[in-house]
Amino acid sequence: GKLGSAPALVALGGMKRTDLEALSTADLQKLIADAAAVLAARAQSPAASSPASPGGLFTFGISPSSAETGSSLFSASTGGSIFTPATSSKLFSGTQGGLFSSPATGGLFGSFGGSSASTSSGGYPTAATAAVAGDTEADDDEDGLVKEEEVTAVNGWTPSISLEVCDKVVTGEESEEHLYSQRSKLYRFRDGEWKERGLGDSKLLKCKATGRVRFLLRQEKTGKVVANFYPVDHPPYCQLGKNADSEKIWVWCAQDFSDGELKVEQLALKFGKEEQAEKFSEAFADAKLQNAEALEKASK
Repeated sequence: GKLGSAPALVALGGMKRTDLEALSTADLQKLIADAAAVLAARAQSPAASSPASPGGLFTFGISPSSAETGSSLFSASTGGSIFTPATSSKLFSGTQGGLFSSPATGGLFGSFGGSSASTSSGGYPTAATAAVAGDTEADDDEDGLVKEEEVTAVNGWTPSISLEVCDKVVTGEESEEHLYSQRSKLYRFRDGEWKERGLGDSKLLKCKATGRVRFLLRQEKTGKVVANFYPVDHPPYCQLGKNADSEKIWVWCAQDFSDGELKVEQLALKFGKEEQAEKFSEAFADAKLQNAEALEKASK
């Protein structure tokens, strides 16, 4: 399997550039392929390979001193060669990241982690490497951030206000009976136009202690009270009238207390269907009668 004059050149311990130029292209390609195959075999079985020679197999006509330090074309020591199975970082180095380096140091066909103890001979991670990577990922959350312990107390410091989460929200409706409830939209007449006040359940609530009935509407998203008054049969207050543009809207005037103080407001309540508007009219009229009876009873 030797080329032409290769045995004689090997016996002489080196080859000059002029000798290489004398070879044909096919011979040079065959020579390089054979050398690569030998080096690959040595990289897979480094213990069985022969000791590194001081001068290399083929040199470029350099001095013996540089051949001893491993600067030849196909040297086996630690110098600047192209096909080096030792410890350099060249094209085909053995342990320091060459193109076809051994599995010990992460060449193109070497290991992924740079450690022969954690990789197989083919350069793929072993079970130990995969376990370590899995433990590292387990310590991180989905966003790749390290989990931190929540700080709930600071030594030597006390907050001025402590907030507590209540199991139940007190609305003031606990002592009242629900007579009527229907989802609707409330409007208020301000600055010469109708402005939306809030969307929620319009309720008629009867106090169990006094028997009085009040109208209440809260915004369904915020819970803010936008209407709070007693339906009374005293014109011009609480006299329901149909809106000129829709049969689903009732308009009236009331002494409202939703803003924390008593104010006379002109209100409008819009329903989704005409039937719902009619049922509200009946319930509202009944609430006025109950309030009249409660006031008469209280005056005695």
